[in-house]
Amino acid sequence: MTKLFDQIGVLGQICLDSTPTPPDKEEALHTAAAAIRFIHATGQTTAFEDYVRSLEAYAPPLAIARFDTRQEAEDWLKDQKRPPSALILIADEYFSVFHNPVTGWRGLGRQPSMEYYLAEMANDGPPPSGLSFASKAEAEAWLHQQSTPPQQVIIDIAGAPYLAAYHHRIDHRVLYPLPPPTPPSSEGPETPRTGNAE
Repeated sequence: MTKLFDQIGVLGQICLDSTPTPPDKEEALHTAAAAIRFIHATGQTTAFEDYVRSLEAYAPPLAIARFDTRQEAEDWLKDQKRPPSALILIADEYFSVFHNPVTGWRGLGRQPSMEYYLAEMANDGPPPSGLSFASKAEAEAWLHQQSTPPQQVIIDIAGAPYLAAYHHRIDHRVLYPLPPPTPPSSEGPETPRTGNAE
């Protein structure tokens, strides 16, 4: 991956290109450069580079925190001075954090991010790893023994496909059962995969 500040140089070259740049495109480039400087100034360069690597590895959608219960998550949210607009995990399900800074209202809403991600992994993900376990407990023991687990790998547990996932930002390891692959459509060619969203 290109270093973060090298990207500013790339943006600068685009701005200096002899081809006239439309005002809206020039503003977008300046905003992108400002975002890169903000990431560096706030000490988030490593976190950002990890995030980009996770996108390239087609890792699970990024979550910034995990809670066993919704009540724990609600208590955490109440304690946030400025709640982040981000995804969290509650018992391994994704929720969005919502906040209205004008009224002070804050809340959590369930997001189907993981369902879409697992469906895409079942249809277009990497081939099975060949790792096979007799039980979920055996697979979990293997996953927790990995010093640096893969961000996603397809394994077999008692004949069923599972995704062994690692949420690197919160150091959380989990096994997700994969849904059956979607049968090919007879209406035409399949739409190519566009990648992971966060």
